[in-house]
Amino acid sequence: MNVIVTGAAGFIGSHVAKDLIQKGHTVLALDDLSGGNESNIPKGAIFLKASINDDLLNAFKNFKPDFVYHLAAYAAEGLSHHIPSFNYQNNVLGTINVLNSAYHAGAKHFVFTSSIAAYGHPHNNEIFDESSYCIPCDPYGTAKLACEHHIRAFVDYFGAMKYTIFRPHNVFGPNQNISDPYRNVVGIFMAKAMQGLPMPIFGDGSQTRSFSFINVVAESIAEAPFNEDAVNQTFNIGGDESMTVKELAEQISEAFSIPLNIEWLSYRKEVAHAHCTHDKAKRVFSAIYNKSVSIKEGLKMMADSVKKEPIPQITECPSPIEIFELLPPSWAARLAIN
Repeated sequence: MNVIVTGAAGFIGSHVAKDLIQKGHTVLALDDLSGGNESNIPKGAIFLKASINDDLLNAFKNFKPDFVYHLAAYAAEGLSHHIPSFNYQNNVLGTINVLNSAYHAGAKHFVFTSSIAAYGHPHNNEIFDESSYCIPCDPYGTAKLACEHHIRAFVDYFGAMKYTIFRPHNVFGPNQNISDPYRNVVGIFMAKAMQGLPMPIFGDGSQTRSFSFINVVAESIAEAPFNEDAVNQTFNIGGDESMTVKELAEQISEAFSIPLNIEWLSYRKEVAHAHCTHDKAKRVFSAIYNKSVSIKEGLKMMADSVKKEPIPQITECPSPIEIFELLPPSWAARLAIN
């Protein structure tokens, strides 16, 4: 099969592309390298350096994809409040552009990575399942939910292409960008650990997340078009193991064999506890879920991976700040310098 993976130089996209190549498919890896690294693109992929907002129609038509996996996005929930125009341009209009190009090129299946951010704040500490009502609380989650609605409406109206939507959450592992100071808490903590600097925690560190090692997430996404039970379905995807941010810092200190060192920052507005059920994904992708990796084991694997390479250059905010009010002080100080 011919498949296109957008965001293939990024974290999840590179793993999806690698899995597809290992299974014998021809992969066109599309990325503008704004947040990813060309070295992440797996051997054997055809690389196209392009933005998802570029005119992609000829490239898609020439490649004739059977399936399109759309993973390119700037996934920074907190920062999205302060760059809303960029957020919607990148995440909504970019997705529409990729979807249109896939349709005109005759693709049969469109796979989209949404986010747990589509749910927003949990109500009465609920654990989200796919039927939970979505009330996103930041522009990033709003954009992802808008894309979901557009994809479903598009497929319903035109009767062409099948789709699968995934809502991953707090995914970590090798190839993750550890030099973006605004997203990916595991990467941020590991970069600090490698530099001998304190790990920054907003508030008291009691926020909880179910951190998810990359293997189950990437393999499930890659398999979707080949699984009839995934057709026109939406899945929460990730791990079930809950951990506080403070406990995460402790585990990363252990993985790097260093003393725990935390920089306590003032509280910021964020979802305190966000967790999903994965019963649906476990049923449809049961063989893949049997290979789940614990947080501790996954952190050790990621730590071993990042230790092999020098710390990359800082990935700064991809857009000028549009609204400075309520920026966390640590971010405001950095952005004032840069």
